[in-house]
Amino acid sequence: MKDKKYYIAIFKSETGEFLTQLENGILDIEKNPRNTELFKELNRLAHSIKGSAHVFGCDEIQQIAHRMEDMFKMIEREEIALNAAAAESLLKAVDAMRGILAQLAAGNPVELNLQVVLNALQGPSGREKSLIGPLGKRGPPSGEGVKNTPAASKPVESTARRSDAPVPAEEYVRVPVNKISTLLNLVGEVVINKMKSSHKVASAKKFVKFSREAQKRFAIMAEKFKEAHEGQDQALIRLLDHCQADYERIKESFKDFYDRISSEAFQMDPVVEQLQRSMKELRMLPCSTIFDSLPRMVRDIAHQQGKEVELKIVGEETELDKKVLEEIKMPIIHILRNAIDHGIESPEDRVKSGKSGHGTIRVSAYHEGESVFIGIEEDGRGMELEKIKTTALQKKLVPMEDLGKMSDKEILDFVFLSGFSTSPIITDISGRGVGLDVVKFQIEKLKGKVILETIPGRGTTFTLILPLTVAIIEVLMVQCGGRKFAFPISFVRECTKINASLEVSTIEGKMATQSGGQPLPLVRLDEMLGLDSSEEDTPRDKKGTAEDPAEQFNVIVASHFGKRVGFIVDDVIAEESVFLKSLGEHLGKIKNVSGATILGTGEVIVVLDVADLVTNSSLMHSSAAQKPLAVENQKKEQRILVVDDTFSTRELEKDIIATSGYTVDTAVDGLDALDKIAQADYDLIVTDIQMPRMNGFDLCKTIKGNAAYKNIPVIIITSLEKDEDKRKGIEFGASAYIVKSSFDQTNLLDVIERLIGGV
Repeated sequence: MKDKKYYIAIFKSETGEFLTQLENGILDIEKNPRNTELFKELNRLAHSIKGSAHVFGCDEIQQIAHRMEDMFKMIEREEIALNAAAAESLLKAVDAMRGILAQLAAGNPVELNLQVVLNALQGPSGREKSLIGPLGKRGPPSGEGVKNTPAASKPVESTARRSDAPVPAEEYVRVPVNKISTLLNLVGEVVINKMKSSHKVASAKKFVKFSREAQKRFAIMAEKFKEAHEGQDQALIRLLDHCQADYERIKESFKDFYDRISSEAFQMDPVVEQLQRSMKELRMLPCSTIFDSLPRMVRDIAHQQGKEVELKIVGEETELDKKVLEEIKMPIIHILRNAIDHGIESPEDRVKSGKSGHGTIRVSAYHEGESVFIGIEEDGRGMELEKIKTTALQKKLVPMEDLGKMSDKEILDFVFLSGFSTSPIITDISGRGVGLDVVKFQIEKLKGKVILETIPGRGTTFTLILPLTVAIIEVLMVQCGGRKFAFPISFVRECTKINASLEVSTIEGKMATQSGGQPLPLVRLDEMLGLDSSEEDTPRDKKGTAEDPAEQFNVIVASHFGKRVGFIVDDVIAEESVFLKSLGEHLGKIKNVSGATILGTGEVIVVLDVADLVTNSSLMHSSAAQKPLAVENQKKEQRILVVDDTFSTRELEKDIIATSGYTVDTAVDGLDALDKIAQADYDLIVTDIQMPRMNGFDLCKTIKGNAAYKNIPVIIITSLEKDEDKRKGIEFGASAYIVKSSFDQTNLLDVIERLIGGV
């Protein structure tokens, strides 16, 4: 019998799917409470979950599902009506069941206040009558909770689902993903052996050619020998005839061998290709795998922001490799959060600008060639180029004279830089300067790219272009230090040759050249990889100097996250499609290496990690890696004031900040802080709100009202998490608002780094 964990995994997977359908149905019914058919479907889902939970002995899920089933039946019989608060309790019940599933999967005991969940799901006779309103005539739910409820939309069904034609039922088998991954790796080995077979066929063809040529030459030599020794040494002549016959047999044997292996290879090629395609398809999952969780997330964030947002999903049946899907979930969530927070306006502002009160976000997916395009489009305010320019100048990302020469697209690309944000204040949802940089990093890591388009006043669209699979990639083969290496083509921007003496400048032993009107740092790949390269292997100058006027550098220009580096190699060989293999758990992650592949010749080739190479080359090449800007004075020691009336909190924040190299002073309340500010120069202030004598809001207001101190950034760290408190922080001039419930030291240090640039 299989291990218990196997069945729990199946139960978790199946019930998880039911919960997602249940959640989306609740969101849809909240929008359209008259859909009686949907109530029946919700009742069926609750019943299925209850049955599965009973089989697996999960009493908590069984009871919750049973209570939900009763509630849906009452709604179907028109005994009760659904309002916003009831929908919220149903969604929380779904969350509770998800939490139970996670605890079961982890092998932990279930920790849940079950009675609270059950009480929230009781009908009119239960203790929580206020959650469900009495039913008069069925109509839109009334009450304050409904007025500002954001709209949600069920994903559009595919054409296949809408078709009236009968579809034959298919049978399914649940297989653990690790088994599919193992099979895919084995197919990779088959593909590699196929490549080796192709190489052997090519070698056999050469042998046939060589044997034919050798046989001809021997025949000519034998004839000339016979003519020169006619009538003499008949024994030697007979020996030559035998050798000539042997050569003919060898030639025919080689030809027969070649015909057989080439025929076998010809017959096996389509079989292996079909096997490879079929195995890849096993790892393919529909985009609905991640799209189905988006409506709930959009609803909750919109509700927090006091906005009305309708989410439309199209093309959820489009399939992608499981690994790609897993990696793009967070980037999509980042974009949606950004769209709701920055893009979609409040209902009042939308109406003022002539739009409908609720905003719309459209998520779409479709295939094109060997790529999948995922679009995320919203009809909000659009991005303001002038605001982006102002922020770029404030953060000294580009000189003023260069900014005027940049295209709109180049200016928009600033939003993908780490730490870039135009938000007036940093909060738990936005303004941290993380999100869009993570999006680009993650998509480029998958060998994809991001396209950003915006129309002021009309909205913004992000398009993610992704490969169908990351197992087979296009690479550029290069020679370096007597070895071959592979650069993933998606990161390569250009291959060129440059003259060492005419096109390379050297600063403090670091090389650079000009490319596209911009300085391009140059790094020797063998030095980056720590290879022992002798003078015989590759002609080179001494440690980056360009002394030989005849020397030509082969340069691979690679780009990652907006940074370009030219890697000097010995030779550029060719482009190839290869099956990328991981290095295995026993080796783990190796610096500058993403994996390996095996060529048809049997050679093992290292596939380079361009992200690592670009990052590490910047560390060893900082003087030439960036465009030279005006030289700044060395930063002075940076001093920060921490203000909090609680000793433990004050000391914790002080220790966190001090360990990062800042000088830290403390104050016990607002008045104490003002005394400290008058006696010393501070680069930044961290303050609580609720303090005796003078609270954090009044402290911030006083600082911003004083011309001598108004430019000092203020970070508020507080347990107050209401939206009105955050708005108050903005009004009084705070630069960041961090809620203590989501506080961690990395968050705090990242925000400080953003505001004053580190030490």
